[in-house]
Amino acid sequence: MNHHWKKLTWLSIAATLMLACTTHIAAQATPTATAPLDISVFAGYTRTFPDYGQVTNPGVTFGFDFAHYFKFPIVPSLEARANISNGTIVNERTYLFGVRMDPKLHGRFHPYGDFLIGPGNLHYVQPNGYPGYVGDNSVVKSIGGGVDFDVYKHFQVKADVQYQFWNFGSNYTLTPTTYMIGINYRLRTRDSKPR
Repeated sequence: MNHHWKKLTWLSIAATLMLACTTHIAAQATPTATAPLDISVFAGYTRTFPDYGQVTNPGVTFGFDFAHYFKFPIVPSLEARANISNGTIVNERTYLFGVRMDPKLHGRFHPYGDFLIGPGNLHYVQPNGYPGYVGDNSVVKSIGGGVDFDVYKHFQVKADVQYQFWNFGSNYTLTPTTYMIGINYRLRTRDSKPR
């Protein structure tokens, strides 16, 4: 199982780098004034099921994504996001980066899916039975998706869910789930087409 995640991690990093290179090359081949790009910044309220104790934790999520339009029906993006949630038993922090895919749909609804990876930190607020053991770190893999809904000019309402996979070794894993509702601000370049 551990070997499978390592392989998946390297594949996702390679895919992200290839997407970044392709985006950079395509941008060089197109004049800057006509490059079809979107930059989005988002933030929202998050409810996290930390998979530790029978609780849910409130928190915030914020991040950005950078999309480049190609001549096929999926819009690829590079996305970075941070999730901070605090509770009475554990606090969780994740800092994730990866790829997002949006189908090119016309209208006000813009669904998407994403795969993200990055560091995560778990801090125990309540004693967990191991003196001196106050927290741990993990590489976090996250798969999820959501929908952005146009409300006014560049503003959208965002609804999002992420399924996370934490591995602390020695068969100790957590699978938190985060639900977010928030606001997305999308800045289109001059000639960018709506998603």
